[in-house]
Amino acid sequence: MGLGSYLLRRLLTFLPSVIGALLITYLIAYVIPTDPVRAWVGEKLMDPSTLDKLKKEYKFDAPWYEQFAFLIEKLLSGTLIDPVRGTPVVQQVAQRFPITVELAIFGMLFTVAIGIPLGIVAAAKKDSVIDFFVRIFALFGSSIPAFVLYYFLILAFYVYVRASLLAGVPFYSLSCAARLDSIRDTVPVLGYVVWAVGQVPIFGAPMCGEFSVVSETVVRMWLPGLALGLLSGGFIARIVRNSLLDAFTSESILFAKARGLTNQRIWRHALKNAFAPIVTILGLDFAGLLTGAIIAETVFNIPGMGLYMYQGITRLNFPIIIAGTFLFSIIYIVMNLIVDLIYALIDPRVRY
Repeated sequence: MGLGSYLLRRLLTFLPSVIGALLITYLIAYVIPTDPVRAWVGEKLMDPSTLDKLKKEYKFDAPWYEQFAFLIEKLLSGTLIDPVRGTPVVQQVAQRFPITVELAIFGMLFTVAIGIPLGIVAAAKKDSVIDFFVRIFALFGSSIPAFVLYYFLILAFYVYVRASLLAGVPFYSLSCAARLDSIRDTVPVLGYVVWAVGQVPIFGAPMCGEFSVVSETVVRMWLPGLALGLLSGGFIARIVRNSLLDAFTSESILFAKARGLTNQRIWRHALKNAFAPIVTILGLDFAGLLTGAIIAETVFNIPGMGLYMYQGITRLNFPIIIAGTFLFSIIYIVMNLIVDLIYALIDPRVRY
């Protein structure tokens, strides 16, 4: 089966996968025995006429399938309103998702910087003291509760060292935003790509020469990025170590040793064979970060998609839950497809 057939199959399963994720998430929220509208309005503003108006507006007086269809229709048309904030959900997602992208980038950089070197060293020093401590670190990252690590890092680097910030998110100026909009409107295709990339402040600010935003973003995001990297880095180190040890015991590497190849060339072949599963894990990990690290964004007060979804779930805000699930489903499906394609490039034995 060729790559074209594989892509076609994945595209055919794209829509059912997204609809299935939306429907399951909606039904879970729907069957919770509470009144979402009362959670939106609050006890102090619980006016009967306001409750009836919201119930009719969001189809809570209709069967579940009509309400689900209403939410999907409004979401796709961009007119789904957040009943708590009174603003379009699409607008909120557009403002918050770039912040989550920044956090995901910092988290992935720390994950790679911590996990891959430790895994390589552990494989090279198998059964040594270094290998033992790397395995302990991997166990630590997999077992410690995330919020415990987050608060410990805040205590160490914010309270005592004062090396980070926990308030606000740096953003470029309105004039820079207008400049990016003009590029989108005047340059076909490429201009839209530049505009889309520029929505992430750490990428958009340098385009306008506002490099102070980049430095401020680093100060704001490095600590939560380190926290995410410590949690995932240990797991990645273990995967890298085990993959390399498997590669060194494979027939191709044993044959290379028998031929008398240098250690440098043997390591090059081993790394190439070992990195196929590592790419898969890193891709899925990055997809998880892009869908919003809910606990990290809540603890570090980062107004991204994770915090937005947390607020929506706690108040049974159906528009937020549906919009977040729709975005997260697309991210996971697209990232899975990208990982599969990279896997085929790294390992020529893989064919679709």
